[in-house]
Amino acid sequence: MVIDLKKLKLSGKTELEFFFDYEEFEDLCSLPDCEIEKPIKVLGKLEVVSDNSVIVDGEITFLLKGSCSRCLEDAEMKIVIPFSEAFDKEGDTTYEIINDKIDLSKMVDDIVIVEMPYNLLCSEDCKGLCPKCGKNLNKETCNCK
Repeated sequence: MVIDLKKLKLSGKTELEFFFDYEEFEDLCSLPDCEIEKPIKVLGKLEVVSDNSVIVDGEITFLLKGSCSRCLEDAEMKIVIPFSEAFDKEGDTTYEIINDKIDLSKMVDDIVIVEMPYNLLCSEDCKGLCPKCGKNLNKETCNCK
């Protein structure tokens, strides 16, 4: 999503609330046998701090679906990531204001990649598979030692 700061300034506002569905992402999920269900939801507020600087706060929400890392059963996890990022014209921050516009796409991609969990679990107390016989210990017990 691209926000035109020139239009915002012409309207006499210095703040803007936004919400959008982000579907333009490539493969942001690094977990095997997992994927992000489209769309990623982005909710936030933009504040013009100066002619050269903007702060964007909000949260990114998405559903991660795939195989449980312990028992290999189907699993899903709702991920909510709060964020606060700065944009500026000088290039002093990670994100730059170019031609009085900010593009939130790279920011969303970066945040999702950095905050991706290390594993996906069907439940926090998942017992996983027996390392000897391979039985799902959530469903049955085994006689292995």
